[in-house]
Amino acid sequence: MNMHRILPALLALAVAPLVAQQAAPAAPAAPAVPAAQRTGPELTPEQKELMKEVERMRGEKARIDAQVALAEARRAEELAPLAAETAKLSAERALRLAKAAAEAAALEDEKARLERQTSLEAARSSARLADRMNRIRELEAEAKQLQLEAGNTVARLTNELNRFQKEEESRKVATRAKPRYVKDPLIDGVLYISDRRIPFNGAVTDQLADYVVQRINFYNNQSTEFPIFIVVDSSPGGSVSAGYQIQKAMAASKAPVYVVVKGFAASMTAVITTLAERSFCYPNSIILHHQVSNNLRGNMTVLKEQIRFTTEWFDRLGTPVAKKMGISLEEFVKQMYANDSTGDWQAFGEKARELKWVDTTVERIEETAILDIIPPPAAPTPPVIRPPQTEISGVTAKVDDKGRPYYELPPLSNPFDAWWIYDPHGLYRAR
Repeated sequence: MNMHRILPALLALAVAPLVAQQAAPAAPAAPAVPAAQRTGPELTPEQKELMKEVERMRGEKARIDAQVALAEARRAEELAPLAAETAKLSAERALRLAKAAAEAAALEDEKARLERQTSLEAARSSARLADRMNRIRELEAEAKQLQLEAGNTVARLTNELNRFQKEEESRKVATRAKPRYVKDPLIDGVLYISDRRIPFNGAVTDQLADYVVQRINFYNNQSTEFPIFIVVDSSPGGSVSAGYQIQKAMAASKAPVYVVVKGFAASMTAVITTLAERSFCYPNSIILHHQVSNNLRGNMTVLKEQIRFTTEWFDRLGTPVAKKMGISLEEFVKQMYANDSTGDWQAFGEKARELKWVDTTVERIEETAILDIIPPPAAPTPPVIRPPQTEISGVTAKVDDKGRPYYELPPLSNPFDAWWIYDPHGLYRAR
């Protein structure tokens, strides 16, 4: 504990008895008397000791006070730079705080300005956005209106186009006439062909035979009262076996099957025409008969077998033709070469009628079933030429390695079949 704090307490304890003895009213102060001359109550030894102790303590206190003062002075001297530095730092801190406060105030002002500017810009942007949205809605309304008008225009144009197409289609359909069904189609020299017609063009193949036979059966199931017409524009003949199937289907038909040759009928097709129940042609139509031919291949035995079967085919199908002509088969062959050195005996319609290859020549043929316009066929790519009824007969148009077009015939399904076809230019080639 510090002495300067203890000393006053000790002094108070020492002087307390003296204060009690002097509690009476004090007389007027007398002049100071030195201690040696003082008169009064004698101090006890304890008091004297105490007074000495007090004096000593006072001296000690004075010394201590002097030390404390010196220490305070030294401390003040030592703390002076620190106080100055502290004051400086306090001043600098106050200055920085003032600057910071000023900057904060400036930032607050800038923030407030930016907020006001942002609010103003947002308000302007909202206004511009609202204007744009209104414009967009106006444009959408205009677009819908234009779309509606365009739709109405398209609908109107579509209706007009449909109407024009229907009118065009109606112009392509013969609505004033209907197929003419008569039991005897030859009326006053005019041959009337109904829709019970079977187109017969190109090479006679198994595929063409299936096509013709199916339609003969169909028309029979539809009606047996009116005739069926096999209409030949141009056919060079073909497979003997396929032609025989057609001939037998014609013979088995309950409805009469008539053959009409408009252009050219040769070989197997000529046999079908001649042996039909009834046949017709134009005066300038051409009918051609000749012997059966074959592409012989194999050893001698096979060649003999093929010749034997080909000869038998010709006997079976050529004999009825010769019989209708009123001559023998041998005479028929002899006249073939007598009329043409190649054996290809051909005749126009009038002569064919005299030879009994065809029954009747007519000047006019009316196709009463042609009620719409058939679109023209697509132009073939040169130099390939498209044979008639390619899809039906199975014949394929090809070009050989020398660039020459030809027709490839389908293979004969019957191993004993033969080609009875007129092909002077070598256009048809067997597969």
